[in-house]
Parts: sequence; C-alpha cells; structure tokens
Amino acid sequence: MESVAPGIWRLPLRTPTLPPATTTNTLVVVGRDVAVIEPATPDADEQARMDAVLDELAAAGRHVVAVLVTHHHADHTGYAAALAAARGVPILAHPATAARVPFVVDRQLVDGDRLELGDGVALRAVFTPGHAPGHLVYVEERSAFAHVGDMVAGEGTILVDPYDGGDMAEYLDSLRRLRSLGLRALVPAHGPVLTDPPVVLAQYIAHRLGREGKIIAALAGDSMTLGVLVAVAYDDTPRCLWPLAERSAEAHLRKLLAEGRVVHDGTVWASR
Repeated sequence: MESVAPGIWRLPLRTPTLPPATTTNTLVVVGRDVAVIEPATPDADEQARMDAVLDELAAAGRHVVAVLVTHHHADHTGYAAALAAARGVPILAHPATAARVPFVVDRQLVDGDRLELGDGVALRAVFTPGHAPGHLVYVEERSAFAHVGDMVAGEGTILVDPYDGGDMAEYLDSLRRLRSLGLRALVPAHGPVLTDPPVVLAQYIAHRLGREGKIIAALAGDSMTLGVLVAVAYDDTPRCLWPLAERSAEAHLRKLLAEGRVVHDGTVWASR
C-alpha cells in the first residue's frame, strides 16, 4: 500500500486486465469517513489484503461509507458488489455504468456531484466519456489528486473500442477537459502515479492525433479495408496487437466519418 497524498492510499491489486498490466489501482480515500474507489480484484487473497486495510481504519473509527467505480469493465468492478454488501454501503457510479454492470448501483452520479468525507476531504465526479460511455474521474478536491480510471495508463495503453461504447471524439474531449482542471497528480487504474498531468495529457492527445494523421495519410492515395489500413497506419505496432489496433483504428475512422473527412461504403474506407 502506498500513501500518495494525505488521506489517499493506493493499493495495486491483481486483476485479469490487459497485459502488460497485471493490477488495478484501488484508492482508499480517508477523511472522518472512508471511500473506496475501484475495488476491482476478483481474487480472494487480494480482497483479504484490502479488507485488512479497511478493518484497521474501522478500528480507528473511520468507516467505509461508499464504493465508487469509474466505469463498467470487469477489471474495474470485480470486488465492488461483495465489498459494498459486506460493509453495508452504497455503490456509486454514472447512470451509463449502472446500465452495464451486473449489480445494483445505489447512487447514480453525474458531472459535478460530490461526496463529502469530512476533515476537509471531498471527492468530485468529473464526467469523462470516450473510453467508456459512463466513465467518471474522481478528483479529491483538497489535494487535486484524481483517480482517472482508464483515461490514461501508467503502464500499457488505453483501448477505445467502438464495439463497447468507446468514442474517440469524446475521449479526446475528455483528455482536454482533464488538462484544464489544474490537477496535481493522476492515479491511473493501471501502473504508478503520474505526477505531471499537463505533460501526460498533452502526450496522450498528441499520440492519438498523430495516429489519426497516419490513418489520413494512408487513405490519401487509395481506399483500404480496415485490415489493410491497420497494416499501414500501425506499422510500428507489434502484429500480435493488430486485433486491438483494429478497434482503435475504427474508433478513429468513425470520428473522421462524422467530421466528413472520410467515406465508407461498408467494405473499404477512403478519404473524402
């Protein structure tokens, strides 16, 4: 367990997530009360590690009052329902997440909703769709530290999958919004804490726009199927990752189609 700011503890716990990541960061936020963000592990031994931390806090009079999840993916929700039931507390998430998870979300959060934990500690929900339709970032207001879920990654990459509600235009807008919030640190779902948010977020935006530029350049001379396009525009990506790259490429193409910059006849893509 790592103390990342006063009253904020990071527990990287094992989850079945996309390699190279092997863990998902649970954040325990402590005021007079305690909130648990992203209790994701499905493994009993890792759940026991988290329970021991929460039991120690409870013995000191600081009890869990809420479980929060950023979005619906299984590597972010594995212990949410059981933990909430065991502690007798509500699960909080966005309505679009509530519609996609196999458990009840007791309180639905929208952009700007707050959870007061006492002693000057409060969490604010920031709506950041793109990776997932109901994605929320949780900002601890006093420290300006944020659990950013799958907006960025400390290790690995972020998949924007249009077949799972991913939207590249929304994802880029959400990155830009996070960049405007004056955050001091980003706690991603996977990997270490990122301590230079403006640089990290600018790099993510530049990377996505750079990839989009390669897609546009590839289509400038010829129409292509998605598979051929990936071989050209993702030539710097290992072939074993091309199936995932196809999802990201299609997310870019759907964005470009909505902007009127490409056309699609159902088989091939071409620049307009």
